[in-house]
Amino acid sequence: MRLNNTCKNALLGLTALALATPWASAQGRPSPGPAAPVPGQPPSRPPAAAAPQLPAGTKEGTPVATVNGQIITALDLQQAMRWIAPAPANAPSAMERQRQLEALGLLIDNLLMEQFLKTNGPAVPKTEIDSKLQELANELKKQDKTIESMCKESGITFDQLVANVSTKLSWSAYANPRITDKLLQEYYAGYKDFFDGTMVHVSHLGLKISPTMPPAEKAAVQARVAAIREEIVSGKTTFENAAKKYSQEVNGAQGGVIGFIPRKFAVDEEFSRAAFAMKAGEISPPIASEFSINLIKINERRQGPGSTFAKAKNDAQEMFTEELFQAVLTQQRKTAKLDVLLK
Repeated sequence: MRLNNTCKNALLGLTALALATPWASAQGRPSPGPAAPVPGQPPSRPPAAAAPQLPAGTKEGTPVATVNGQIITALDLQQAMRWIAPAPANAPSAMERQRQLEALGLLIDNLLMEQFLKTNGPAVPKTEIDSKLQELANELKKQDKTIESMCKESGITFDQLVANVSTKLSWSAYANPRITDKLLQEYYAGYKDFFDGTMVHVSHLGLKISPTMPPAEKAAVQARVAAIREEIVSGKTTFENAAKKYSQEVNGAQGGVIGFIPRKFAVDEEFSRAAFAMKAGEISPPIASEFSINLIKINERRQGPGSTFAKAKNDAQEMFTEELFQAVLTQQRKTAKLDVLLK
């Protein structure tokens, strides 16, 4: 079984698309699924997006965060906001703050990994970087594009692209010697549902949070989700109606239906782990993932065709590499000196 395109982009393969993507955002943190189209109606057209703006009251050089003493500026944040989903025109201030916090989280992750690899990763020869840039140029040429035009579209400079390529190559050189067959076999056994092709059909209700949200704000969101769950289990409302009324995810209007998901990479790991531990008909307690606090409902479980380690090994190695990346990044977040100055 091969990973779908979304999963591949979340891993660390140095494809042309991954090379063109900012380092942290290339790790892929998908929200729990897009909204399904309403039967009999044409797809809705999204509102016009507002151009990214500097945070209110700041100038380009204003610090918005420091990471182990290194400064992230308001201009950096403005640029990073191009990497995430655009806000509609005339979006409420709360939505704009959420986008700023999400973009700032990406910048912090970028810087943490660059700092880690500068100390722990092997040096990458310039010839290897040049080879990957040529690979990217060749892929872009097939689309009648150049590296320069791609950088302009992505909102990054050529120097940032080179640094991104160097970081990814350094990560691969750091990670590959640490991945043994024994570890891969254990990983395969732990996620056999994924490799077997087992799927669960899920609905969810989600309220937004962010990694940089203050703990008190996050606790308030958690309490709100718990109160909504009580409304559902007490019979005051149905899960579908609660999702339509309260969910901040795009599929709330369809009653929160996501559809069938695999065990890995379609949604956040916390969400997926909870979903695959549940039975059909059950509603979860509040489940905190990185960007939302969710209620999950399992509608159906469908067994897959099965798998063997020998056939799944390549996919397991790709996936384990991503897990190792996230583990290192989590540890760096715990030990780093982070000051968020964004008002």
